[in-house]
Amino acid sequence: MHSEFELIAQDGTKLVAWKNHNTDGPPVLVCNGMGVPPEAWPRLLDPSCEYAVAGWNHRGALGSERPSDPSHIEIEHHVQDAVDLMDAMGWDKAVVVGWSLGVNVAYELAAMHPERVSGLLGIAGVPGGTFDTLFAPQFVPRFVRKPLGLGVVKAGRALAPGLNFLARTVPTGRPFAEVLRHTGFVLPHADHEVISQWATSMVKQDFEWYFELAIALAKHEEFDASFIECPVTVVAGSLDMLTSGGDVLRAASRIRHAEVHRLPGTHCLPLEFPDQIQEMLQDLYARASWREALAEARDAAGVAADPITDGDISDAFAQEEEEYLHLQDPDFVRG
Repeated sequence: MHSEFELIAQDGTKLVAWKNHNTDGPPVLVCNGMGVPPEAWPRLLDPSCEYAVAGWNHRGALGSERPSDPSHIEIEHHVQDAVDLMDAMGWDKAVVVGWSLGVNVAYELAAMHPERVSGLLGIAGVPGGTFDTLFAPQFVPRFVRKPLGLGVVKAGRALAPGLNFLARTVPTGRPFAEVLRHTGFVLPHADHEVISQWATSMVKQDFEWYFELAIALAKHEEFDASFIECPVTVVAGSLDMLTSGGDVLRAASRIRHAEVHRLPGTHCLPLEFPDQIQEMLQDLYARASWREALAEARDAAGVAADPITDGDISDAFAQEEEEYLHLQDPDFVRG
């Protein structure tokens, strides 16, 4: 399914990185959810996957070392870890797939290193302000959400020793997966084998540190991602109890060319809709490849980019396709 290797971060922190067994396919960088193991991505780990996929376990989580400076767990440090992994893989750029916390990382990666991101697939996450999206389905007013969320996380940190004990003693495997699939945390139609593998790895957390990662995430403020030029696909869950699907869509509406999907699922969309998300990734990669071909044609013709400032994604694609065809053949006339 996947193999692990040691990644030395820029500040010397030793991280556990992972990759699938495709070494020649187009590169896909996974910015995972907080403390989430690679088993959350069954289609990307499948031996038949057409992409070369790599990701890493967050600082202090699932075998990765805690940084010597415990404050080095904020978004900018995760972004640097993503860059370090791409360098280790020999990738100049990649399509970036983010889930939850990983969406924050993906957007910041596109902001800080736009030349490294050829496309962005954001699932159940926002470009900052994550704690402002909590409890929206419970009709909690926005100004209360962040302090309430921080209170819950700090309470979780206080209860972490008990959670660690339960995680080590409660049976996992198929029985645990069946319980999860009927609690509303994950929908029942999710594959029990996939849930079992993911949950068995997920509960190996040190939950005290897990909640430290969450507190650091709360510091990442919302920002406007409308500047992003690479192709973007955004996916929201209509039953998401952690990150408001409405807030995900609101943030996506600022990116003119973003393709937006709303799935009837929870926060665990990669586990509930792996086939649909794989299709979205394939479409995103096709759009990213198209944009690169257009950029090469512009360079060859000595033509500057002409940003499209209005219209939806299909209009923009049609206009860029027309431009590409004319660059290839100035006498081209569409029949």
